[in-house]
Amino acid sequence: MENKMNGYEKRTQRKKESILLAATDLFLQRGISDVSIVEIAASAKVSQVSIYNYFGDKNNLAKQVFIHYINRIVSEYDELLDSNLPFSEKLEQIMLKKQSAILSMTESNFGEQALKDQTLRDIYAEASSIQATSIYKKFIQVGKEAGAIDPTISNEAILDYLLSSASIMRQSDYYQTSAKYKEDILKLFLYGIIKK
Repeated sequence: MENKMNGYEKRTQRKKESILLAATDLFLQRGISDVSIVEIAASAKVSQVSIYNYFGDKNNLAKQVFIHYINRIVSEYDELLDSNLPFSEKLEQIMLKKQSAILSMTESNFGEQALKDQTLRDIYAEASSIQATSIYKKFIQVGKEAGAIDPTISNEAILDYLLSSASIMRQSDYYQTSAKYKEDILKLFLYGIIKK
């Protein structure tokens, strides 16, 4: 009986993942309002009923897609921090990934519609704050172990600095700024104002 349940749970998880991936692709291409549940179901190769059972409605699915998108990006940062690359290279790769993720989201129809929706903005802020805290703690630990972050500064102070700096990137008008401005904010965020 337990093996059947595990098999059932695995199939359920695969279906949910398939729905989230299909919805993410379609939402990024055309936005939330222009995509139907029928299209998502066809792309995910599941029934419409499965989508309603797992996610309720399209708005809730959009929220879950947003959270899934953030989680996927954070897991990429996590893998980078665990890699054998030198810390400076990890930092550079994280900056590039962050910039790419921001551009991908802001230049998509999904990002444009999501930023106009207060609920999705709130979800983004909450999910990214929770995820950011976890990844920043690891970032601080790895940086201190590599000798790249000043060990005399408390982890709490560094974490608060990183979180407050990141709040700039969560402002709705941040996504309408130029690519150069976004790049400069990331550099300030990671390196401060002192020329290296």
